[in-house]
Order: sequence, then structure tokens, then C-alpha cells
Amino acid sequence: MNELNGKTYFLHTLGCKVNAYETFAIGQEMKERGASETQSEEKADIIVLNTCSVTARADQKSRQHISSFKRKNPFCALLVMGCYSQTHAEECMRLGADIVLGSSKRKEGVDYLIRFLSDGEKVIDVKPSVRSESYEELGSTAYTDNARAYLKIQDGCDNFCSYCFIPRLRGNSRSRAPREVIEEASSLVKKGFKEIIIIGIHIGAYGKDFEGQEFRLPDLLEAMIAKVPGIRRIRISSIEESEIDERFLLLLKRFPNIVDHLHIPLQSGSTNVLKAMRRHYDTEAFLNKLRAIREVRPDIAITTDIIAGFPTETEKDHQDTLEFCRKASFAEIHVFPFSPRPGTVAATMKDLDPKTKKARVADLLGLSKALREEYKRRFFGLTMEVLFEDYDENKGIAYGHTSNYLKVAIPADRPMHGTMMDVVYDESVAAD
Repeated sequence: MNELNGKTYFLHTLGCKVNAYETFAIGQEMKERGASETQSEEKADIIVLNTCSVTARADQKSRQHISSFKRKNPFCALLVMGCYSQTHAEECMRLGADIVLGSSKRKEGVDYLIRFLSDGEKVIDVKPSVRSESYEELGSTAYTDNARAYLKIQDGCDNFCSYCFIPRLRGNSRSRAPREVIEEASSLVKKGFKEIIIIGIHIGAYGKDFEGQEFRLPDLLEAMIAKVPGIRRIRISSIEESEIDERFLLLLKRFPNIVDHLHIPLQSGSTNVLKAMRRHYDTEAFLNKLRAIREVRPDIAITTDIIAGFPTETEKDHQDTLEFCRKASFAEIHVFPFSPRPGTVAATMKDLDPKTKKARVADLLGLSKALREEYKRRFFGLTMEVLFEDYDENKGIAYGHTSNYLKVAIPADRPMHGTMMDVVYDESVAAD
């Protein structure tokens, strides 16, 4: 099939790595059908924009990009898909999109583009509800971040936290078939990738939707390791506390190629705020789980997310969160000021004033910096294996990460992408 011979395409992704993976998959299909990628949005015959809607600000950026692309390149075929277009399809078309898809039916996007280029037929194909979807297989890809490759295993979420609209945008939790995951992992290893990052919207829910079989995330990881022995590192982008069970802990104990880093979202160190957020744990359960993980992996880096300034958060709740983060000894905290998302329960609550939120963000960022320094210093003087991913030609410096996600910089006279080597970790090479 060479329906797109001579055509060029430009890809742009807003939001998360899952979005980026899906955009790349659409690009791969266009390439297979004869098109070539360009880095010039003004000269592209086709522009694909994958939108985000996690916050009101993300909605605004999505609208701005649609208008901007069509203004700069009025004769392109503009395909808009993703979370924003799932609930604002008509608005996307009004702003200049030619084809509008939501968070499903993306596999049909290339066919719609070919039809549009032939006869100018504009299309909106967005399901009114995506709460009963099956996993949409977009085919094997190799979406990469230099030396690391991303592998999507799951989509959607069933949690309905009070601040989050994603379950209504992304749909129900649904899992990719194990054979597809393993096949793609094998392909990535054959291409030379030494680290695979597992991505999804709610990774820990993997397999929950499989009827008649018990095959969850630990089963998938064990199958990958057994059937794709060349995987040097497996990194899980994010996992909930409640989904780290005895089986998962056993995997951490048995398989060193599951890296020494877990990102476990906390969101608040106050049990009262967690209840208002509709999170399914309390601070005591979270802390106990961290202790269980560290019994298996004493040196593991545990990073987290915190939402600062949730509407019900008092000054005491904020101080409790700071104290909890100290007890938890996180290796780093990703801090997000609360942003009301229209359509969520939290958006109906009285928002805190911006000054208070800004001050609380600053407190948490300051604590994160101190905790990061404390964690880094534990490893000074140790020899650690580094996977190199980036290179600054002007400075002659190669950058990479250890298994526990410490960033390293060493002098180099050439790029070292994909190279793994031992480095003595100290202040001279620490690059965080």
C-alpha cells in the first residue's frame, strides 16, 4: 500500500508519554503507506495533533495548537485526536481540524487522511462514551527516548479520583494482549534497546479485564523476562501503592533487571485529603508498603507525585504532607499545584487562593530538592552501571542514568547512546 507516496507528515503530541506513543504509531503507519516525516509544520501535507485535557490549561493549549497549525499551513490535512477532542469534537472542527477522532478509533485515522487528500471529505468520528472499550492495537512501534524505548501495555482508568477527568476521556481500563506485548518487547531488544519503559494510564490494573483467566502485571513482567532474555532493564513508569502486592515484591526480589526505581503516586500526605480525593488508601497503608518494598530493595529510589493546594487542604494537612514525605524518604517529589478540572467533583469545591498554593508548591519543591540530595549522597563512591542516552557535542559530555535513576554526566569525545558502562558515582559526575 503506497497511497501516501510523496506526502509528508508532521507529528505533535501534547501531554503524556502514552499520547506520544500513540502519535508515533500513527506516524509509523503513514510511513509504511509511503509518506515521509518532516520537521516543518509549514511544509507538511499532513499534520497529526494528539491533544491533552488533563487540566483546563491543557484544553487551552490544545485549542491554540489546532488554530496555529491551520493558520501556518491552511492547505494541510489536519488530524486531531486524543483526550481534548474526545469531548470537544465540534470545537476542534471549528478551529480548523479536517479529521477529528477521540481516544478511540485512532487506527482508522490514516484511512480518513487518505480519503480527505483524495476528495476533501471532513470527518468527525468520536464515540459519545468510551467507558466500554476494548484495547485498540496500534501495532508494534519503537517510540523511543534516545536509548530507552516505551512499551504501552494498558489504556483507560476506573478509579474516578475526585480531581481527575481521565476515566471519562480515556475510557475504561483495558489491557493489551500479552502476546502483543511480548512480541513488541522482543522487537525492541532486537533493535538494540537495553531499557524498556512500561507505560499505560493505570498500569497496575493490567489484566483486570481479562475474563476467565488470572494474568496480572506480575505475570506479564515474568513472562517478558522469561521469553525476551535480552532485556537488560525494565522500568515501570508509575504504579499505585495498592497494586504492589506480595507477587510484585517477589519479582523485585528475584529479577534485578526490574530497575531500582518505582514511581508511586501519593498525591497527599494527609489521610483527610486522600479521602476527599477519593484515593483508595491512607497514609499508614502507604508507609507500610514502602517499608515492605525496602525490605526487598533497600537502596531503591521511590519517587512520587503530590498535588499542592487541594481545595479541602488545610495548613495542618499541608504540614502533615511535608512530614509524611520526610518519613517516606522519597528520592524525589513531582509537585503539581491543584488545577480545577471542569466536570470533576473537585472542581465544584472552593479553590484555595493562588498565593497559598504557590507557597505550598515552593515548600514541597524545597523538600524534594533536599531529599534528592540526601538520596544521591548515599551512593557517592560506589561503582554504578549507567545507560547513556544523550550527548552534548558542544560540551563533550555524555549523559545517562543508573538503574535507580540517578543522572550521570561524563566527558566523552563521541555520542554513547545505548552504551552501558560502570561509572564511579560521586559529585563530579552527578548531574541531577
